[in-house]
Amino acid sequence: MSEYKKEEWRLRNCCGNTAEIARQFGVSEIAARIIYNRGYTEMEQINGYLNNTLSDTHKPSLMKDMDKGCLIMKEKIEKGLMIRILSDYDVDGITSNYILYEGLRQAGALVSYDIPNRVSDGYGMNVRLIEEANADGVDTIITCDNGIAAFEAVDRAKELGMTVIVTDHHEVPCTIDEQGLKKMQYVQADAVIDIKQEDCPYPFKSLCGAGVAYKFIRHLYEIMDLPWDDEEWLLEYVALGTVCDVMPLIDENRVFVQRGLSKMQNTDNIGFKALIRALELDGAHLSAYHFGFRIGPCLNSTGRLESAKEGMELLLCRDAEQAKTMAERMVALNEERKKMTDEGVVQAINLVHENKRIIPAGDGLETIDVGDDKVIVLYMPQIHESVAGLIASKVKDAFYRPTLVFTDAENGIGLKGSGRSIESYNMFEELSVYRETLFERLGGHPMAAGFTILPDNLERLRIALNESCKLTDEDIVEKIYIDASIPLNQITEDLYYDLKRLEPYGTGNTQPIFGLLHMNVVRVKMVGNENQYARCTIKTQNGSKINGMVFSGKQFIESIKEWFGRQECDRILDGLPNNVEIDILYHPERNEYNGRVSMQIQPVAFRQSGQ
Repeated sequence: MSEYKKEEWRLRNCCGNTAEIARQFGVSEIAARIIYNRGYTEMEQINGYLNNTLSDTHKPSLMKDMDKGCLIMKEKIEKGLMIRILSDYDVDGITSNYILYEGLRQAGALVSYDIPNRVSDGYGMNVRLIEEANADGVDTIITCDNGIAAFEAVDRAKELGMTVIVTDHHEVPCTIDEQGLKKMQYVQADAVIDIKQEDCPYPFKSLCGAGVAYKFIRHLYEIMDLPWDDEEWLLEYVALGTVCDVMPLIDENRVFVQRGLSKMQNTDNIGFKALIRALELDGAHLSAYHFGFRIGPCLNSTGRLESAKEGMELLLCRDAEQAKTMAERMVALNEERKKMTDEGVVQAINLVHENKRIIPAGDGLETIDVGDDKVIVLYMPQIHESVAGLIASKVKDAFYRPTLVFTDAENGIGLKGSGRSIESYNMFEELSVYRETLFERLGGHPMAAGFTILPDNLERLRIALNESCKLTDEDIVEKIYIDASIPLNQITEDLYYDLKRLEPYGTGNTQPIFGLLHMNVVRVKMVGNENQYARCTIKTQNGSKINGMVFSGKQFIESIKEWFGRQECDRILDGLPNNVEIDILYHPERNEYNGRVSMQIQPVAFRQSGQ
């Protein structure tokens, strides 16, 4: 595969009455167009999008087994029986664990928590954690962000006479026969609260684990007639879990993230304060970006490289100096994780470009040639298993194809891996076809999965996935949707603040993208510690100019060289007249420096004009 992903730019064709939307809601017609483009076409829908409140969220009692689970928990609390929370080790797992822990503790529960070790335990609760809990005198296990596939662990808990409440949001395990018929598989817990169950009537199926945990605590307090004095209590944790688990920011998720961001801005959590300070975000206007790419990865780094219990300990910390030390360590851990990921991504991309794959062969390794696979399956024995998913995500972004990355399991048993998918490929369902024949463990979502496989099955899996793959050439062309092409004089502060009303942006509510065609690149200056960013000035054909910052600066410069030649590229870097003409997709940005405010753009894609 010699090329990176192919892109297709598509201008959204807005057919709505944007003038009326703008008039009724006091926004510009550009913002009205974006609202309509996001699928909000009725006035009531638009009002809910712009002016939603917590009263717009769904009742927890609508979830299957919610009443049952909360009544069991009420009885356990009143009897003073020991309860243990078992979560996943990622951000969603840590935040859902915290929500249950604080919620149950303040409800009077005798509660403790545990988190599996990513390396020695793998994903989710297991028999070891159950037996340790039993030895500690625990009566009741409650899971969060896991449990729906923990058959062996739940069975062992029931053998020991323990009560098990599962709260989860992952897909229910299933087998798929040759006719494509699903057979669902359910754990035998005392209560199973998972919105993905086919007979669960809850109307919104895209909560994260923290969202389900929050609903559990909210309903438990109602059943126990306990006060809920702060309407936004726990929402910063729900919001962080929602963003970091890449849940769509629609429906009640949008409400949770909006309110959670506001709460986090002035958080009273000592651990969060320390982490925000360690990341030098004091005073910054926090956005979903900061959750997903700054705060979340630091919290996640503990579960990747050390123990996720450190993340939980930070959130529970009551000592500012101790929290400062812990937060600074997390930031350093995350920098180490980023370095490991970047090195792995370079190696992975080289393998894909060369159509090479490494496979286990006896006691050694073998490199084989493969075709132009639509489903990328990579074995990378040199990487740490904790960064397999991060590498898969980067490779998927680079080639826009479903990607599975495997490495040797640290415990010496098989290969562990993570996968990331594209919109037109339901990864969990496609992998579930081989659950019984090729996988040792499998769990996940349509867009992501985690798994364990025996070495001998790796190449069989790659071949099987590609032979059964129904992706067309059109499916693996990434579509970038443009909201509008507007002249530079409309990129104003008023537009910027209009667009902020549409936040938070993320999956399901993408940040608006605008286009500029036939732009001359006046000058580029490489900046950053490694000259990785490109600060540029661009000019329209009528002479209007605007500044921008390209974060993929090296790729930008290499593309200019490829399209126009080294000489033209050098003229740009020297600020000299040149013949470079490109089309740009961008986000508008507001820049404030030394008290002076100006509008600029953040290019997110570019191409040679006329292509």
